[in-house]
Amino acid sequence: MNFFKTMKITALISSLLLILSVYYVLKTDLKYGLEFSGGTELVIGFKGDLDLESFRKRLSSLDIGKTTVQSYDKEDYIIKIPVNNLESLDNNQIKNSISSLLDKYYSGISPSIKQIDYIGPKVGQELVNNGLLAILYGSFAILIYVFIRFNIGFAFAAISALFHDFILALFFIAFLEIEVTLSTIAAILTVIGYSVNDTIVIFDRVRENLIIVKGSASEIINTSIKQTLSRTILTVVTVLIVLLPLFFYGGPQIEDFALIMIIGVAIGTYSSIFFAPYIMFLISKRKLTKNVE
Repeated sequence: MNFFKTMKITALISSLLLILSVYYVLKTDLKYGLEFSGGTELVIGFKGDLDLESFRKRLSSLDIGKTTVQSYDKEDYIIKIPVNNLESLDNNQIKNSISSLLDKYYSGISPSIKQIDYIGPKVGQELVNNGLLAILYGSFAILIYVFIRFNIGFAFAAISALFHDFILALFFIAFLEIEVTLSTIAAILTVIGYSVNDTIVIFDRVRENLIIVKGSASEIINTSIKQTLSRTILTVVTVLIVLLPLFFYGGPQIEDFALIMIIGVAIGTYSSIFFAPYIMFLISKRKLTKNVE
């Protein structure tokens, strides 16, 4: 298979996807978890079947503002109350209101408040800023590393692939309505690291083949991808062997993390083969051509 011949098409597709992804993300409000938005979160357990719709209606009748309820585990549910509902309430008042509701309507299925957490809006904003800074600093560190190891063309190609993967991952987070939490940020940073590592392996082989293989720059890039393809496939399979069980059996706390990782691994593998090498070729075309003459 000639990978290089398909790169013009895949690069065009990637460019269109990036434009659409940026538009969609800007148009869509991301679902921020309480770590970022601030608010109160309660975990409530029941020893029996719960009519969730009825429970939601009764919660909405309480004077604690708008609430969201979602299944957490087999018999556990999470109640989330955004911080803008809590200007005149504290955790004790919320807990007392919900406890009264549980005692009045659900005493027959033994309700219990297992956990209650509160995060203020100031802390939430700090976490947002720190998460963005972590992504920016990580990207800058990768740029410096690739620039030192290779050259400026290779470095900017690697960073282009990095932002390609980040933006597409962000699109899927918005499209699938995945909550943006600290674990989400961790998953994105892990995906970025994985993708850049895959890209560097191919770039390293290109650099070696420029010296030992005769042929055009496009042929050398295609040869390098083929030589590293088995390693790329084995790496993807190994990662998925870990991620798929985490997604299906890891529980709600780790499900989103595993899903983002699975999507990110797919995007990162695609970009390291069909996107980054072509960007590197466009930026370093003269240098690559000169080396093979």
